[in-house]
Amino acid sequence: MATLAQRAHVLNDSVSVPIHDYAILPDRGYTIDRIVSDSTLRFVVNDSLRPLKESSYWIKISINNPFSYQEKYNVWLFPYLNNTLYYFDTNLGQWKAQKAGIYVGLPDKSQRTIARMSFVLHAKSINTLYIKADVLPLRKFTHAFRPEIQLRKQAVTDNRENTLRVAWIAALSVLLLFFLNNLYLYFSFRDKTVLFYLIAQLGGMIYITSYRYFFGTFLPIPVFSFWMAPSGKFEYYDLNSLLQHAGILLVMFGYIRLTRSYLNTTKTLPIQDKILKYGWRIYALVTLCIVLINVTFSCITEFTLLYENIIALLLIIIILSVCVAGYVRKIPASGPFLMANVFPLLGMLGITVFHVFVTFHTNETFMPEFAVVAQAFGFSIALVTRTKVLQNDLKAKEIETQKLAFDVRELEMVKKLIELENQKINAEMDQEKIRNELLQQNLQINQRELASTTLYMVQKNEMLAQLKKQIQDSNQQFPDNKHQGLKGIESILNSNLYLDSDWSKFKLHFEQVHPNFFSELLAKHPSLTKNEVRLFAYFHINLSTKEIAALLNVDPGSVRRAKSRLYKKMAISAKDIDTLD
Repeated sequence: MATLAQRAHVLNDSVSVPIHDYAILPDRGYTIDRIVSDSTLRFVVNDSLRPLKESSYWIKISINNPFSYQEKYNVWLFPYLNNTLYYFDTNLGQWKAQKAGIYVGLPDKSQRTIARMSFVLHAKSINTLYIKADVLPLRKFTHAFRPEIQLRKQAVTDNRENTLRVAWIAALSVLLLFFLNNLYLYFSFRDKTVLFYLIAQLGGMIYITSYRYFFGTFLPIPVFSFWMAPSGKFEYYDLNSLLQHAGILLVMFGYIRLTRSYLNTTKTLPIQDKILKYGWRIYALVTLCIVLINVTFSCITEFTLLYENIIALLLIIIILSVCVAGYVRKIPASGPFLMANVFPLLGMLGITVFHVFVTFHTNETFMPEFAVVAQAFGFSIALVTRTKVLQNDLKAKEIETQKLAFDVRELEMVKKLIELENQKINAEMDQEKIRNELLQQNLQINQRELASTTLYMVQKNEMLAQLKKQIQDSNQQFPDNKHQGLKGIESILNSNLYLDSDWSKFKLHFEQVHPNFFSELLAKHPSLTKNEVRLFAYFHINLSTKEIAALLNVDPGSVRRAKSRLYKKMAISAKDIDTLD
Protein backbone atom coordinates (compact mmCIF):
# COMPACT_ATOMS: atom_id res chain seq x y z
CA MET A 1 0.00 0.00 0.00
CA ALA A 2 1.30 3.45 -0.87
CA THR A 3 2.98 5.38 1.93
CA LEU A 4 3.73 8.57 0.02
CA ALA A 5 4.26 11.76 1.96
CA GLN A 6 1.04 13.66 2.59
CA ARG A 7 0.73 17.07 0.94
CA ALA A 8 -0.67 20.02 2.83
CA HIS A 9 -3.69 21.78 1.39
CA VAL A 10 -2.85 25.44 0.76
CA LEU A 11 -5.55 27.95 1.62
CA ASN A 12 -6.70 30.54 -0.90
CA ASP A 13 -9.42 33.15 -1.05
CA SER A 14 -12.16 30.57 -1.67
CA VAL A 15 -14.76 30.50 1.08
CA SER A 16 -15.49 26.79 0.60
CA VAL A 17 -13.16 24.15 -0.82
CA PRO A 18 -13.01 20.33 -0.87
CA ILE A 19 -9.98 18.62 0.67
CA HIS A 20 -8.52 15.94 -1.56
CA ASP A 21 -5.23 15.33 0.28
CA TYR A 22 -5.53 13.32 3.47
CA ALA A 23 -4.06 10.25 5.13
CA ILE A 24 -5.80 7.47 7.05
CA LEU A 25 -4.83 5.06 9.81
CA PRO A 26 -6.92 2.14 11.14
CA ASP A 27 -7.73 2.72 14.79
CA ARG A 28 -6.37 0.29 17.35
CA GLY A 29 -7.63 2.08 20.39
CA TYR A 30 -5.17 4.95 19.99
CA THR A 31 -5.42 8.17 21.92
CA ILE A 32 -4.75 11.56 20.39
CA ASP A 33 -1.52 11.80 22.35
CA ARG A 34 -0.18 8.60 20.84
CA ILE A 35 -1.34 9.56 17.35
CA VAL A 36 0.63 12.78 17.65
CA SER A 37 3.73 11.41 19.36
CA ASP A 38 4.18 7.89 17.94
CA SER A 39 6.23 8.20 14.74
CA THR A 40 5.92 4.50 14.04
CA LEU A 41 2.22 4.85 13.16
CA ARG A 42 1.93 4.88 9.39
CA PHE A 43 -0.87 6.97 7.81
CA VAL A 44 -1.69 5.93 4.23
CA VAL A 45 -2.22 8.84 1.84
CA ASN A 46 -5.65 9.07 0.15
CA ASP A 47 -6.60 5.52 1.08
CA SER A 48 -10.19 4.19 1.33
CA LEU A 49 -12.20 3.35 4.41
CA ARG A 50 -13.11 -0.35 4.73
CA PRO A 51 -15.92 -0.97 7.25
CA LEU A 52 -15.60 -4.74 6.86
CA LYS A 53 -12.03 -4.67 8.17
CA GLU A 54 -12.01 -1.82 10.68
CA SER A 55 -14.58 -0.27 13.00
CA SER A 56 -12.95 3.20 13.05
CA TYR A 57 -10.23 5.20 11.35
CA TRP A 58 -8.00 8.16 12.05
CA ILE A 59 -7.93 10.73 9.25
CA LYS A 60 -5.08 13.23 9.11
CA ILE A 61 -5.47 16.57 7.31
CA SER A 62 -2.70 19.15 6.80
CA ILE A 63 -3.69 22.73 5.90
CA ASN A 64 -1.21 25.48 5.06
CA ASN A 65 -2.45 28.93 6.06
CA PRO A 66 -0.22 31.41 4.20
CA PHE A 67 -2.08 34.44 5.47
CA SER A 68 -0.86 36.64 8.29
CA TYR A 69 -3.99 36.20 10.37
CA GLN A 70 -5.67 33.24 11.96
CA GLU A 71 -9.25 32.40 11.02
CA LYS A 72 -12.01 30.09 12.16
CA TYR A 73 -13.06 27.34 9.80
CA ASN A 74 -15.59 24.54 9.68
CA VAL A 75 -14.90 21.08 8.43
CA TRP A 76 -17.32 18.34 7.35
CA LEU A 77 -16.37 14.68 7.03
CA PHE A 78 -18.74 12.41 5.15
CA PRO A 79 -20.07 9.99 6.28
CA TYR A 80 -20.80 11.59 9.62
CA LEU A 81 -22.00 8.87 11.96
CA ASN A 82 -19.82 9.63 14.95
CA ASN A 83 -16.82 11.82 14.12
CA THR A 84 -14.38 13.44 16.56
CA LEU A 85 -12.22 16.38 15.45
CA TYR A 86 -8.92 17.01 17.24
CA TYR A 87 -7.12 20.33 16.73
CA PHE A 88 -4.36 22.06 18.66
CA ASP A 89 -5.34 25.11 20.69
CA THR A 90 -2.25 27.33 21.00
CA ASN A 91 -3.84 29.43 23.70
CA LEU A 92 -4.38 26.42 25.95
CA GLY A 93 -1.33 24.54 24.64
CA GLN A 94 -3.31 21.31 24.22
CA TRP A 95 -5.36 19.29 21.79
CA LYS A 96 -9.08 19.96 21.88
CA ALA A 97 -11.80 17.53 20.75
CA GLN A 98 -15.18 18.20 19.14
CA LYS A 99 -17.76 15.56 18.24
CA ALA A 100 -20.29 15.61 15.40
CA GLY A 101 -22.53 13.16 13.57
CA ILE A 102 -25.99 11.65 13.47
CA TYR A 103 -25.31 9.58 16.59
CA VAL A 104 -24.00 12.61 18.44
CA GLY A 105 -26.72 15.13 17.76
CA LEU A 106 -26.18 18.85 18.23
CA PRO A 107 -23.77 19.56 21.06
CA ASP A 108 -24.24 23.26 20.34
CA LYS A 109 -27.97 24.12 20.13
CA SER A 110 -27.14 27.38 18.39
CA GLN A 111 -26.24 25.48 15.22
CA ARG A 112 -28.63 23.42 13.12
CA THR A 113 -26.30 21.01 11.28
CA ILE A 114 -25.05 17.86 12.99
CA ALA A 115 -21.98 17.30 10.79
CA ARG A 116 -20.17 20.62 11.21
CA MET A 117 -17.00 20.79 13.34
CA SER A 118 -15.20 24.08 14.11
CA PHE A 119 -11.51 24.88 14.60
CA VAL A 120 -8.99 27.72 14.21
CA LEU A 121 -6.32 27.87 11.50
CA HIS A 122 -3.22 29.62 12.80
CA ALA A 123 -1.46 32.27 10.67
CA LYS A 124 1.55 31.48 8.48
CA SER A 125 1.75 27.83 9.53
CA ILE A 126 0.80 24.34 8.59
CA ASN A 127 -2.12 23.22 10.74
CA THR A 128 -2.68 19.52 11.33
CA LEU A 129 -6.15 18.13 12.08
CA TYR A 130 -7.09 14.63 13.14
CA ILE A 131 -10.59 13.22 12.74
CA LYS A 132 -11.53 9.92 14.29
CA ALA A 133 -14.34 8.43 12.19
CA ASP A 134 -16.58 5.60 13.44
CA VAL A 135 -17.53 3.32 10.50
CA LEU A 136 -18.79 0.28 12.40
CA PRO A 137 -22.50 0.89 11.55
CA LEU A 138 -21.49 0.86 7.85
CA ARG A 139 -20.26 -2.74 8.05
CA LYS A 140 -23.43 -4.00 6.34
CA PHE A 141 -22.25 -2.09 3.26
CA THR A 142 -19.44 -4.36 2.03
CA HIS A 143 -17.72 -1.88 -0.27
CA ALA A 144 -14.78 0.37 0.52
CA PHE A 145 -15.15 4.11 -0.04
CA ARG A 146 -13.13 7.26 0.14
CA PRO A 147 -14.14 9.91 2.68
CA GLU A 148 -15.39 13.29 1.54
CA ILE A 149 -13.97 16.32 3.33
CA GLN A 150 -15.28 19.86 2.95
CA LEU A 151 -13.67 23.04 4.36
CA ARG A 152 -15.48 26.38 4.75
CA LYS A 153 -14.82 29.65 6.51
CA GLN A 154 -16.85 29.84 9.69
CA ALA A 155 -17.71 33.50 9.08
CA VAL A 156 -19.38 32.50 5.82
CA THR A 157 -21.12 29.58 7.51
CA ASP A 158 -22.30 31.76 10.40
CA ASN A 159 -23.51 34.45 8.05
CA ARG A 160 -25.39 31.88 6.04
CA GLU A 161 -26.80 30.31 9.19
CA ASN A 162 -27.92 33.68 10.53
CA THR A 163 -29.59 34.52 7.22
CA LEU A 164 -31.42 31.20 7.17
CA ARG A 165 -32.41 31.58 10.81
CA VAL A 166 -33.77 35.10 10.25
CA ALA A 167 -35.67 33.91 7.17
CA TRP A 168 -37.07 30.97 9.10
CA ILE A 169 -38.09 33.11 12.10
CA ALA A 170 -39.69 35.72 9.84
CA ALA A 171 -41.61 33.15 7.82
CA LEU A 172 -42.65 31.27 10.96
CA SER A 173 -43.78 34.49 12.63
CA VAL A 174 -45.90 35.48 9.64
CA LEU A 175 -47.40 32.01 9.47
CA LEU A 176 -48.06 31.93 13.20
CA LEU A 177 -49.68 35.37 13.12
CA PHE A 178 -52.02 34.40 10.30
CA PHE A 179 -52.59 31.00 11.88
CA LEU A 180 -53.79 32.51 15.17
CA ASN A 181 -55.96 35.03 13.34
CA ASN A 182 -57.60 32.37 11.20
CA LEU A 183 -57.89 30.05 14.19
CA TYR A 184 -60.04 32.72 15.84
CA LEU A 185 -62.09 32.99 12.64
CA TYR A 186 -62.58 29.25 12.54
CA PHE A 187 -63.84 29.02 16.12
CA SER A 188 -66.10 32.00 15.40
CA PHE A 189 -67.73 30.66 12.21
CA ARG A 190 -66.77 26.94 12.10
CA ASP A 191 -66.02 27.27 8.40
CA LYS A 192 -64.37 24.11 7.03
CA THR A 193 -62.58 26.12 4.36
CA VAL A 194 -60.75 28.05 7.08
CA LEU A 195 -59.99 24.75 8.84
CA PHE A 196 -58.27 23.36 5.73
CA TYR A 197 -56.36 26.62 5.40
CA LEU A 198 -55.17 26.19 9.01
CA ILE A 199 -54.05 22.63 8.24
CA ALA A 200 -52.06 23.86 5.24
CA GLN A 201 -50.47 26.60 7.39
CA LEU A 202 -49.58 24.11 10.12
CA GLY A 203 -48.02 21.85 7.51
CA GLY A 204 -46.09 24.81 6.12
CA MET A 205 -44.66 25.65 9.55
CA ILE A 206 -43.62 22.03 10.11
CA TYR A 207 -42.15 21.80 6.63
CA ILE A 208 -39.93 24.89 6.71
CA THR A 209 -38.74 24.03 10.23
CA SER A 210 -37.76 20.51 9.18
CA TYR A 211 -36.43 21.69 5.82
CA ARG A 212 -34.00 23.96 7.67
CA TYR A 213 -33.19 21.25 10.29
CA PHE A 214 -34.29 23.52 13.15
CA PHE A 215 -36.14 20.79 15.01
CA GLY A 216 -32.77 19.52 16.27
CA THR A 217 -32.19 22.79 18.12
CA PHE A 218 -34.97 21.97 20.60
CA LEU A 219 -35.81 18.29 20.08
CA PRO A 220 -33.79 15.06 20.24
CA ILE A 221 -33.61 13.72 16.69
CA PRO A 222 -33.36 9.92 16.55
CA VAL A 223 -32.04 8.30 13.36
CA PHE A 224 -34.20 5.51 11.93
CA SER A 225 -32.03 4.30 9.03
CA PHE A 226 -29.16 5.28 6.74
CA TRP A 227 -27.69 4.23 3.42
CA MET A 228 -24.37 4.66 1.65
CA ALA A 229 -23.58 4.28 -2.05
CA PRO A 230 -20.35 2.67 -3.36
CA SER A 231 -19.17 6.18 -4.25
CA GLY A 232 -19.36 7.16 -0.58
CA LYS A 233 -22.58 9.20 -0.88
CA PHE A 234 -24.28 9.04 2.50
CA GLU A 235 -28.03 9.39 3.20
CA TYR A 236 -29.97 8.92 6.42
CA TYR A 237 -33.59 9.14 7.58
CA ASP A 238 -34.30 10.65 10.98
CA LEU A 239 -37.15 12.29 12.89
CA ASN A 240 -36.49 15.54 11.05
CA SER A 241 -37.02 13.76 7.70
CA LEU A 242 -40.19 12.18 9.05
CA LEU A 243 -41.52 15.59 10.12
CA GLN A 244 -40.64 16.98 6.70
CA HIS A 245 -42.76 14.30 5.07
CA ALA A 246 -45.56 14.99 7.56
CA GLY A 247 -45.41 18.72 6.81
CA ILE A 248 -45.63 18.12 3.05
CA LEU A 249 -48.57 15.77 3.53
CA LEU A 250 -50.40 18.34 5.64
CA VAL A 251 -49.69 21.09 3.10
CA MET A 252 -50.94 18.97 0.19
CA PHE A 253 -53.97 17.76 2.13
CA GLY A 254 -54.85 21.30 3.24
CA TYR A 255 -54.37 22.75 -0.25
CA ILE A 256 -56.45 20.09 -1.98
CA ARG A 257 -59.30 20.13 0.56
CA LEU A 258 -59.18 23.93 0.64
CA THR A 259 -59.49 24.02 -3.16
CA ARG A 260 -62.36 21.53 -3.16
CA SER A 261 -64.19 23.35 -0.36
CA TYR A 262 -63.55 26.90 -1.61
CA LEU A 263 -64.66 26.20 -5.19
CA ASN A 264 -67.27 23.61 -4.14
CA THR A 265 -65.87 21.32 -6.83
CA THR A 266 -68.19 18.46 -5.85
CA LYS A 267 -71.02 20.38 -7.56
CA THR A 268 -69.26 22.91 -9.80
CA LEU A 269 -66.36 20.79 -11.15
CA PRO A 270 -67.21 17.12 -10.46
CA ILE A 271 -64.59 15.63 -12.81
CA GLN A 272 -61.78 17.81 -11.45
CA ASP A 273 -63.00 17.04 -7.93
CA LYS A 274 -62.49 13.31 -8.50
CA ILE A 275 -59.04 13.93 -9.99
CA LEU A 276 -58.05 15.97 -6.93
CA LYS A 277 -59.48 13.40 -4.51
CA TYR A 278 -57.82 10.36 -6.06
CA GLY A 279 -54.61 12.25 -6.87
CA TRP A 280 -54.26 13.11 -3.18
CA ARG A 281 -54.95 9.52 -2.16
CA ILE A 282 -52.28 8.20 -4.51
CA TYR A 283 -49.75 10.77 -3.30
CA ALA A 284 -50.54 10.07 0.37
CA LEU A 285 -50.35 6.29 -0.13
CA VAL A 286 -46.99 6.50 -1.92
CA THR A 287 -45.58 8.87 0.71
CA LEU A 288 -46.76 6.73 3.63
CA CYS A 289 -45.24 3.60 2.06
CA ILE A 290 -41.91 5.40 1.59
CA VAL A 291 -41.98 6.69 5.17
CA LEU A 292 -42.78 3.21 6.50
CA ILE A 293 -39.85 1.68 4.60
CA ASN A 294 -37.47 4.44 5.71
CA VAL A 295 -38.48 4.11 9.35
CA THR A 296 -38.60 0.33 9.68
CA PHE A 297 -36.22 -1.13 7.08
CA SER A 298 -33.71 1.00 5.22
CA CYS A 299 -33.17 4.52 3.98
CA ILE A 300 -34.38 4.66 0.37
CA THR A 301 -34.44 8.45 0.04
CA GLU A 302 -31.77 8.36 -2.66
CA PHE A 303 -34.05 6.26 -4.86
CA THR A 304 -37.49 7.72 -4.09
CA LEU A 305 -36.98 11.46 -3.63
CA LEU A 306 -37.00 12.15 -7.36
CA TYR A 307 -40.30 10.30 -7.87
CA GLU A 308 -41.86 11.90 -4.80
CA ASN A 309 -41.11 15.31 -6.24
CA ILE A 310 -42.47 14.32 -9.65
CA ILE A 311 -45.77 13.19 -8.11
CA ALA A 312 -45.91 16.40 -6.05
CA LEU A 313 -45.20 18.37 -9.24
CA LEU A 314 -48.13 16.70 -11.01
CA LEU A 315 -50.40 17.31 -8.02
CA ILE A 316 -49.50 21.02 -7.94
CA ILE A 317 -50.20 21.30 -11.69
CA ILE A 318 -53.60 19.66 -11.11
CA ILE A 319 -54.44 22.16 -8.34
CA LEU A 320 -53.48 25.08 -10.59
CA SER A 321 -55.55 23.67 -13.47
CA VAL A 322 -58.57 23.31 -11.18
CA CYS A 323 -58.17 26.93 -10.05
CA VAL A 324 -58.03 28.06 -13.68
CA ALA A 325 -61.09 25.93 -14.52
CA GLY A 326 -62.97 27.51 -11.63
CA TYR A 327 -62.06 30.97 -12.89
CA VAL A 328 -63.16 30.09 -16.44
CA ARG A 329 -66.47 28.74 -15.11
CA LYS A 330 -66.89 32.02 -13.20
CA ILE A 331 -67.36 30.33 -9.84
CA PRO A 332 -67.93 32.99 -7.12
CA ALA A 333 -64.64 34.35 -5.65
CA SER A 334 -62.61 32.07 -7.97
CA GLY A 335 -60.54 35.00 -9.26
CA PRO A 336 -59.00 35.95 -5.89
CA PHE A 337 -58.57 32.27 -5.12
CA LEU A 338 -56.63 31.76 -8.34
CA MET A 339 -54.39 34.75 -7.58
CA ALA A 340 -53.91 33.50 -4.01
CA ASN A 341 -52.86 30.11 -5.37
CA VAL A 342 -50.47 31.35 -8.05
CA PHE A 343 -47.57 32.57 -5.91
CA PRO A 344 -47.50 29.87 -3.20
CA LEU A 345 -48.03 27.11 -5.74
CA LEU A 346 -45.37 28.61 -7.99
CA GLY A 347 -43.06 28.60 -4.98
CA MET A 348 -43.89 24.96 -4.28
CA LEU A 349 -43.51 24.27 -7.99
CA GLY A 350 -40.11 25.95 -7.93
CA ILE A 351 -38.96 23.80 -4.98
CA THR A 352 -40.12 20.64 -6.75
CA VAL A 353 -38.55 21.61 -10.09
CA PHE A 354 -35.33 22.54 -8.29
CA HIS A 355 -35.18 19.14 -6.59
CA VAL A 356 -36.13 17.27 -9.76
CA PHE A 357 -33.94 19.00 -12.32
CA VAL A 358 -31.14 20.56 -10.23
CA THR A 359 -30.46 18.72 -6.98
CA PHE A 360 -32.27 17.50 -3.89
CA HIS A 361 -29.14 17.35 -1.72
CA THR A 362 -29.18 20.99 -0.63
CA ASN A 363 -31.51 23.28 1.28
CA GLU A 364 -29.86 26.57 0.45
CA THR A 365 -32.82 27.94 -1.53
CA PHE A 366 -35.32 30.39 0.01
CA MET A 367 -38.22 29.05 -2.01
CA PRO A 368 -39.94 27.33 0.98
CA GLU A 369 -40.10 30.59 2.94
CA PHE A 370 -41.38 32.40 -0.13
CA ALA A 371 -44.03 29.74 -0.71
CA VAL A 372 -45.41 29.72 2.84
CA VAL A 373 -45.39 33.50 3.23
CA ALA A 374 -47.08 33.93 -0.16
CA GLN A 375 -49.57 31.32 0.93
CA ALA A 376 -50.32 33.18 4.17
CA PHE A 377 -50.88 36.51 2.42
CA GLY A 378 -52.62 35.16 -0.66
CA PHE A 379 -55.09 32.95 1.08
CA SER A 380 -55.87 35.55 3.70
CA ILE A 381 -56.89 37.88 0.87
CA ALA A 382 -58.86 35.05 -0.74
CA LEU A 383 -60.62 34.27 2.53
CA VAL A 384 -61.48 37.94 3.01
CA THR A 385 -62.95 38.01 -0.50
CA ARG A 386 -64.81 34.79 0.18
CA THR A 387 -66.11 36.24 3.44
CA LYS A 388 -67.47 39.25 1.53
CA VAL A 389 -69.10 36.94 -0.99
CA LEU A 390 -70.62 34.92 1.85
CA GLN A 391 -71.81 38.13 3.53
CA ASN A 392 -73.45 39.26 0.28
CA ASP A 393 -75.03 35.84 -0.08
CA LEU A 394 -76.16 36.06 3.54
CA LYS A 395 -77.75 39.47 2.92
CA ALA A 396 -79.45 38.13 -0.18
CA LYS A 397 -80.70 35.16 1.80
CA GLU A 398 -81.90 37.48 4.58
CA ILE A 399 -83.85 39.51 2.00
CA GLU A 400 -85.19 36.31 0.52
CA THR A 401 -86.09 35.08 4.00
CA GLN A 402 -87.91 38.33 4.74
CA LYS A 403 -89.75 38.02 1.44
CA LEU A 404 -90.65 34.43 2.24
CA ALA A 405 -91.84 35.51 5.70
CA PHE A 406 -93.99 38.21 4.08
CA ASP A 407 -95.32 35.65 1.61
CA VAL A 408 -96.06 33.28 4.49
CA ARG A 409 -97.95 36.03 6.32
CA GLU A 410 -99.80 36.85 3.12
CA LEU A 411 -100.67 33.20 2.65
CA GLU A 412 -101.85 33.04 6.25
CA MET A 413 -104.13 36.04 5.61
CA VAL A 414 -105.41 34.42 2.43
CA LYS A 415 -105.92 31.22 4.39
CA LYS A 416 -107.89 33.10 7.04
CA LEU A 417 -110.01 34.78 4.33
CA ILE A 418 -110.64 31.41 2.73
CA GLU A 419 -111.58 29.97 6.11
CA LEU A 420 -113.98 32.86 6.70
CA GLU A 421 -115.39 32.40 3.22
CA ASN A 422 -115.77 28.70 3.85
CA GLN A 423 -117.47 29.42 7.14
CA LYS A 424 -119.83 31.80 5.32
CA ILE A 425 -120.50 29.22 2.64
CA ASN A 426 -121.05 26.54 5.27
CA ALA A 427 -123.42 28.86 7.13
CA GLU A 428 -125.31 29.60 3.91
CA MET A 429 -125.36 25.89 3.14
CA ASP A 430 -126.73 25.22 6.60
CA GLN A 431 -129.32 27.93 6.09
CA GLU A 432 -130.16 26.55 2.66
CA LYS A 433 -130.38 23.09 4.15
CA ILE A 434 -132.75 24.33 6.84
CA ARG A 435 -134.76 26.22 4.19
CA ASN A 436 -134.88 23.14 1.99
CA GLU A 437 -135.93 21.07 4.93
CA LEU A 438 -138.71 23.58 5.65
CA LEU A 439 -139.70 23.60 2.00
CA GLN A 440 -139.64 19.83 1.99
CA GLN A 441 -141.83 19.81 5.07
CA ASN A 442 -144.21 22.33 3.45
CA LEU A 443 -144.18 20.27 0.27
CA GLN A 444 -145.03 17.16 2.21
CA ILE A 445 -147.83 19.02 4.03
CA ASN A 446 -149.20 20.40 0.74
CA GLN A 447 -148.98 16.97 -0.87
CA ARG A 448 -150.87 15.50 2.05
CA GLU A 449 -153.39 18.37 1.84
CA LEU A 450 -153.74 17.89 -1.91
CA ALA A 451 -154.21 14.17 -1.49
CA SER A 452 -156.70 14.78 1.30
CA THR A 453 -158.64 17.35 -0.73
CA THR A 454 -158.67 15.14 -3.78
CA LEU A 455 -159.84 12.18 -1.73
CA TYR A 456 -162.52 14.31 -0.11
CA MET A 457 -163.76 15.54 -3.48
CA VAL A 458 -163.78 12.04 -4.85
CA GLN A 459 -165.65 10.67 -1.82
CA LYS A 460 -168.10 13.57 -1.79
CA ASN A 461 -168.92 13.20 -5.45
CA GLU A 462 -169.23 9.46 -5.09
CA MET A 463 -171.60 9.96 -2.19
CA LEU A 464 -173.61 12.55 -4.10
CA ALA A 465 -173.66 10.27 -7.11
CA GLN A 466 -174.96 7.45 -4.94
CA LEU A 467 -177.70 9.68 -3.49
CA LYS A 468 -178.61 10.79 -6.98
CA LYS A 469 -178.76 7.18 -8.14
CA GLN A 470 -180.90 6.24 -5.16
CA ILE A 471 -183.38 9.05 -5.93
CA GLN A 472 -183.43 8.01 -9.56
CA ASP A 473 -183.97 4.39 -8.57
CA SER A 474 -186.86 5.46 -6.23
CA ASN A 475 -188.46 7.52 -9.00
CA GLN A 476 -188.26 4.58 -11.34
CA GLN A 477 -189.89 2.26 -8.81
CA PHE A 478 -192.64 4.72 -7.94
CA PRO A 479 -193.15 6.80 -11.04
CA ASP A 480 -196.54 7.86 -9.95
CA ASN A 481 -195.41 8.96 -6.55
CA LYS A 482 -192.69 11.44 -7.43
CA HIS A 483 -192.33 13.94 -4.70
CA GLN A 484 -191.57 17.54 -5.56
CA GLY A 485 -189.12 17.73 -2.67
CA LEU A 486 -187.07 14.88 -4.11
CA LYS A 487 -186.88 16.68 -7.42
CA GLY A 488 -185.41 19.68 -5.60
CA ILE A 489 -182.90 17.45 -3.85
CA GLU A 490 -181.86 15.87 -7.16
CA SER A 491 -181.40 19.32 -8.65
CA ILE A 492 -179.20 20.28 -5.67
CA LEU A 493 -177.13 17.10 -6.04
CA ASN A 494 -176.51 17.81 -9.73
CA SER A 495 -175.35 21.31 -8.95
CA ASN A 496 -173.01 20.13 -6.14
CA LEU A 497 -171.27 17.73 -8.48
CA TYR A 498 -170.02 20.72 -10.41
CA LEU A 499 -169.17 23.20 -7.62
CA ASP A 500 -166.28 25.47 -8.53
CA SER A 501 -165.40 25.92 -4.90
CA ASP A 502 -164.06 22.36 -4.79
CA TRP A 503 -161.94 22.98 -7.86
CA SER A 504 -160.61 26.24 -6.42
CA LYS A 505 -159.61 24.50 -3.22
CA PHE A 506 -157.96 21.70 -5.22
CA LYS A 507 -156.19 24.19 -7.46
CA LEU A 508 -154.79 26.08 -4.44
CA HIS A 509 -153.18 22.98 -2.95
CA PHE A 510 -152.06 21.79 -6.38
CA GLU A 511 -150.10 24.99 -7.10
CA GLN A 512 -148.42 24.83 -3.67
CA VAL A 513 -147.04 21.46 -4.66
CA HIS A 514 -146.48 22.32 -8.35
CA PRO A 515 -145.74 26.07 -8.56
CA ASN A 516 -146.52 27.83 -11.87
CA PHE A 517 -147.97 24.65 -13.33
CA PHE A 518 -151.12 26.22 -14.79
CA SER A 519 -149.39 29.39 -16.06
CA GLU A 520 -146.68 27.40 -17.81
CA LEU A 521 -149.25 24.95 -19.21
CA LEU A 522 -151.38 27.77 -20.69
CA ALA A 523 -148.20 29.48 -21.97
CA LYS A 524 -147.37 26.39 -23.97
CA HIS A 525 -150.98 25.51 -24.88
CA PRO A 526 -153.08 28.68 -24.80
CA SER A 527 -155.97 27.02 -26.68
CA LEU A 528 -156.87 24.69 -23.80
CA THR A 529 -160.30 25.20 -22.22
CA LYS A 530 -160.96 25.40 -18.51
CA ASN A 531 -162.26 21.84 -18.38
CA GLU A 532 -159.25 20.57 -20.40
CA VAL A 533 -156.84 22.28 -17.97
CA ARG A 534 -158.71 20.71 -15.09
CA LEU A 535 -158.63 17.33 -16.76
CA PHE A 536 -154.85 17.57 -17.48
CA ALA A 537 -154.20 18.50 -13.83
CA TYR A 538 -155.99 15.31 -12.73
CA PHE A 539 -153.90 13.32 -15.19
CA HIS A 540 -150.74 14.97 -13.87
CA ILE A 541 -151.25 13.74 -10.29
CA ASN A 542 -151.89 10.25 -11.65
CA LEU A 543 -155.58 9.96 -10.68
CA SER A 544 -157.24 6.90 -12.08
CA THR A 545 -159.91 7.09 -14.79
CA LYS A 546 -162.51 6.04 -12.28
CA GLU A 547 -161.42 8.76 -9.80
CA ILE A 548 -161.51 11.43 -12.51
CA ALA A 549 -164.92 10.22 -13.63
CA ALA A 550 -166.20 10.60 -10.05
CA LEU A 551 -164.78 14.11 -9.82
CA LEU A 552 -166.33 15.17 -13.13
CA ASN A 553 -169.57 13.24 -12.61
CA VAL A 554 -169.17 11.39 -15.91
CA ASP A 555 -168.69 7.77 -16.82
CA PRO A 556 -165.08 6.39 -17.15
CA GLY A 557 -165.47 5.91 -20.90
CA SER A 558 -166.04 9.62 -21.35
CA VAL A 559 -162.84 10.27 -19.37
CA ARG A 560 -160.81 7.99 -21.66
CA ARG A 561 -162.19 9.65 -24.77
CA ALA A 562 -161.54 13.11 -23.32
CA LYS A 563 -157.95 12.06 -22.51
CA SER A 564 -157.31 10.94 -26.09
CA ARG A 565 -158.70 14.15 -27.51
CA LEU A 566 -156.65 16.22 -25.04
CA TYR A 567 -153.35 14.43 -25.86
CA LYS A 568 -154.02 14.77 -29.54
CA LYS A 569 -154.75 18.46 -29.15
CA MET A 570 -151.56 18.97 -27.10
CA ALA A 571 -149.55 16.78 -29.55
CA ILE A 572 -147.79 14.88 -26.74
CA SER A 573 -147.48 11.27 -25.75
CA ALA A 574 -148.40 9.93 -22.35
CA LYS A 575 -144.76 9.52 -21.34
CA ASP A 576 -144.09 13.25 -21.89
CA ILE A 577 -146.66 14.44 -19.38
CA ASP A 578 -144.15 14.44 -16.50
CA THR A 579 -141.91 16.92 -18.30
CA LEU A 580 -144.54 19.60 -17.92
CA ASP A 581 -144.01 19.74 -14.14
